[in-house]
Amino acid sequence: MPRWWKVLMVVAAMAGLPFVLGAGGCGSSGLVSIDTPTEIQIGRQAAADLERQYGVVNDPVQTPRIQRIGSAIAAVSGRTDLPWSFKILNVSDVNALSLPGGPVYVTRGLVALGLSDNEMAGVLGHEIAHIKERHSVKAIQRGMTYQLLSELVLSRSSAAVQTAANLAVELAVELPHSREDEYQSDQVGIKLAYNAGYPANGMLLFLQRLQAMSGTTRTPAWLSTHPTTADRVARAQQITAQVQGQPRPVPVALIEDADGAAEQPAAAK
Repeated sequence: MPRWWKVLMVVAAMAGLPFVLGAGGCGSSGLVSIDTPTEIQIGRQAAADLERQYGVVNDPVQTPRIQRIGSAIAAVSGRTDLPWSFKILNVSDVNALSLPGGPVYVTRGLVALGLSDNEMAGVLGHEIAHIKERHSVKAIQRGMTYQLLSELVLSRSSAAVQTAANLAVELAVELPHSREDEYQSDQVGIKLAYNAGYPANGMLLFLQRLQAMSGTTRTPAWLSTHPTTADRVARAQQITAQVQGQPRPVPVALIEDADGAAEQPAAAK
């Protein structure tokens, strides 16, 4: 599929419009919707395409750390049926992204910032929330014709899966989620990270870090594809205050130091 064609489909999906190609667009309210097995297949194909394009970094220290933090959050996401994966994408920009069905990536540039476990949990919680809420899946459904979506769900033809995977990659790399999806992922992600045992202020600290960076260096990619940072910081402050101190569904996994940063995992009690 030509790149301009994929981008056009993505623009239609992000605008919430059915993309019509001689047949009615399905939209999120159509009779055919992407089920979990199909979502997983799309994500696997999209991940293979993404990793082939950019490559991954197998860092002996950071990769296991990211997998540990991400797995802890995914375990309380309510979607334990997904084959979650957490990898470092070989990209210098400061960014993080997710694909349908469980693949989550942070970039080499983001890892180089030296985030605390707390901040990393905030970032991964946000991306896990996108998958939990099926934001990309819903956009793909809006961006495919009813006929192609039916072919995808009912027969999972290789062509239909590839088209959906192309859309998933474009959504992750090229275009932002809607403002509503981003705000929801902030809120849900903060709660998920907290429920996994991390301090509630990880996302807030990360956003404040990026806000400071934006005044002295090239704007991080993660900011350029998201709503206004100042607005998100204010919202994150409110959500953090609401979440902090609430009962957790799992034993506290981390010790907080005086400034709210996370230290090494403590034994569950």
